[in-house]
Amino acid sequence: MKVSVVCIYYNRNYGSVLQSLALNNFLEKLGCEVNVIPFKDTAGTKEKLDILFDLKLPKLFDPEIVKRKIQEKKDRKAATDIDEEYVEGVKLRERAYDRFVKTCFNVPERVLNRDELAGFVENSDAVIVGSDQLWTPHDILIGYHTLSFVPNGVKKISYATSFGVKELPTAHIKRKAKKFLSDMDEISVREIQGKQIIENLGVDKTVQVVVDPTMLLTKKDWDEIVPSTRIVDGKYIFCYFLGNNPEHREFAQKIKEQLGLRIVALQHMDEYVAGDGEYVDKVLYDIDPSQFVALIRDAELILTDSFHGSVFSVLYHKKFFVMNRHKDGEVRSTNSRIDTFCGLLNLEKRHLTGDLMAYSEDKVIQEIDYDIVDQRLHDSRNSSIAFLKNALGIGE
Repeated sequence: MKVSVVCIYYNRNYGSVLQSLALNNFLEKLGCEVNVIPFKDTAGTKEKLDILFDLKLPKLFDPEIVKRKIQEKKDRKAATDIDEEYVEGVKLRERAYDRFVKTCFNVPERVLNRDELAGFVENSDAVIVGSDQLWTPHDILIGYHTLSFVPNGVKKISYATSFGVKELPTAHIKRKAKKFLSDMDEISVREIQGKQIIENLGVDKTVQVVVDPTMLLTKKDWDEIVPSTRIVDGKYIFCYFLGNNPEHREFAQKIKEQLGLRIVALQHMDEYVAGDGEYVDKVLYDIDPSQFVALIRDAELILTDSFHGSVFSVLYHKKFFVMNRHKDGEVRSTNSRIDTFCGLLNLEKRHLTGDLMAYSEDKVIQEIDYDIVDQRLHDSRNSSIAFLKNALGIGE
């Protein structure tokens, strides 16, 4: 079976690259011939106008968003002016990403034009979009991750795709979403909230909540991808924070003092965070996606606000805590995927909210009952595999 895959393999984000690789590898394990579509989701003129009127202009009237954007721009400017380690470190990180993608993804170097997409997939049996936050309002307006280019006769499937928001913001975006979702042959999403969005749109389709592609692969599968050698010698706490939340760094410092372990961290991931190095003993930049997993595998404890940081902590049976990157009321909040993940695996106690400094040392050293977690993961993985096989018509 020939399957074309829509994914953001090119995105310099550990989770995005690893979930893209996981889905491709698992499809190959099912016996599929996999072709990653070499296209970056650029907007045409019409799409740019839609984005301007539906998304950008309303944000100009939100003082909190404007304030945040201005501050982020100032921080980046300050970083490039005074923080030479940051500037050189980001270059090292980007080169590490690019080496990994070139090695692990068999994708032509020339990206397609928008009008070439239909021809690329016309001989495919199916096109799969997934996973990650590929159905954001912005993505819906661009119309690539919606599979609107796929010709009739080629099956359209979503696997664990996420909207990345609690609700779609405008009537125009909701109409576009209902249209493309109604045209899908099989739909699965990563979060319960995503299923609710589709149901609220009135789409007459069965929607299944499935595990992220990274969880389709077992620890044994990942061991074949992740380097066996340690990146850092000795015992350490691994911190992987995407958001700019000082209280998360303060909590990490508290845990460091309680456990007597040094902190290893990847810093300035989605934005420059002033003073991010003040709580860290060892800063790393030249780390590719597989080495990122190795850092989790070899840590004593993981502190993160990342969904995929949590996933790999579970796959490698690590002690971990995950915190909310955004406040629940924020439009850009992605907390629902953490809620779904922890609820699915009976890990609600590892999801820290409220006053972090009130958590006791006893809670930090408490073991996780991975027998229960593994059984739940096993059941959810099998259910997700069954969805994929049924959607592709494998084993019928």
